[in-house]
Amino acid sequence: MGKRILVLILLVAVIGGGCLGFFLRPDFVPPAIVPVEGASLNQTPVYTFPFEDGVETIRIDPDPAVYAGAKVADRSLQLYTDIPEEEWIPIYYLAFINEPHQEPFYTDLLGALREIRDRRGLDDDRYLELIAVFVQSIPYETDASVTEPKFPIETFVDAAGDCDDKSLLLAGLLAREGYGVALLYFEDETHMAVGVKSAGCDYRNTSFAYIETTNVSYVGIPPATLSDGMTLSSDPLLILVGDGERYYTACNQVQTIERALSTLRDRAADLKTELEARALDIEAMRDALDTLNARMTTLSRAGDWMDYNRLVAEYNRMVRDYNQAVEAYNSLLGEAEAVVDLHNELVSGAYDRPGSYLRARAYLEG
Repeated sequence: MGKRILVLILLVAVIGGGCLGFFLRPDFVPPAIVPVEGASLNQTPVYTFPFEDGVETIRIDPDPAVYAGAKVADRSLQLYTDIPEEEWIPIYYLAFINEPHQEPFYTDLLGALREIRDRRGLDDDRYLELIAVFVQSIPYETDASVTEPKFPIETFVDAAGDCDDKSLLLAGLLAREGYGVALLYFEDETHMAVGVKSAGCDYRNTSFAYIETTNVSYVGIPPATLSDGMTLSSDPLLILVGDGERYYTACNQVQTIERALSTLRDRAADLKTELEARALDIEAMRDALDTLNARMTTLSRAGDWMDYNRLVAEYNRMVRDYNQAVEAYNSLLGEAEAVVDLHNELVSGAYDRPGSYLRARAYLEG
C-alpha cells in the first residue's frame, strides 16, 4: 500500500530589528532522523532466503541510535510554498531513501550482499536479482491505520514492510550499486513498485523494467493482479532514485519464461476442457457397460444362453473401448499434471531466473 502525509505551512513575513526584512525559510523540510543515543535493539534480524541453487543468509548490526531515531521521526513533509504534487511526492519519498544517517546501514548491508556476489561470481543481472530477492523475501505486512512509509533501516530491523516500505529499501540499495533505478508510484491503485533500467523490459510508458517487491517475482514481469485482486491500470509517476550506468540485460530470458508461463496456462486450460469432456464420455460408457452387464446377468439367471452369448462379443468390445478411453484420459491427465507442475515451478522459482529460463526454453522447444 502506498502511503504519504503532507503538512502545509504558509510562509509569513517577519519584521524585526527596526528594519524591514523577511525571516527566510526553505521551500520545504523533509522527514529526517535524529539518532537516539543510548538506544539498543532487542534483537537483530537474520535473513535466510533461497537464491538460485542454494540458500543465503544476511546478518548485519544496524546502529540502534539511528533505528530508534527513525521510529520516532516526524514523517511529514513540511511545505512552505506551493509545490505541484508531481514535485513534492518525489521529494517526500526520496527523503526516506536518502536520509544521511542511514548511509552506514546501506554500507553494511551492501557489504554482506557483495560478499555473496563475489563468492558466487554473479554478473550485474544476477547481482541485481540477488538484491531484489533479498528484499522481496522480507515478510510483507500492511496496516491500513498507518499512513506513512518506513525508513529503509526500519524495514530491515522490523523484518516487515508493505509495498512502499520494501520498494524504498530496494531502490536505495540498487541506486548505491550504480543501477539506473526509479520508484513506480501508482496513485490510483495506492501501490508502489521499483523500476530498473533495462534492455527490452520497458514497463508501460517508462524505460524501466518492473520489479514487484511484495513477493518473490521476476524482474521485468509485472503482476497480473495485486494481492487484493486489483489490476494496475494507471501510468505510474516515475521517481528517479539513481541514474547509474548499470542496467538489466536478461530481458530475453525473462520474456522466454513469461512466454512459457502463458503457453502453459493456455495448455492447462485446454487440457482441463478436454479432460472434462472425456470424463463425461467415460461416465456414459461406464453406464452403458453397467446396463449391458445387468441385462446379461438377467439372461444368465434365466438360462437364456443363446441371447447371453450373442451379447458377449458386444460386451467385450465395449470393455475394450472403455479401457482405451480410460488409458487416453490418464495420459492426458498425466500431461495436465506435468503442465501444472512446470507452471508452478516457474512461478515459484523466481529466485532462480537462470534455472527457470532453462526449464522454460526446454518446454517451448520440446
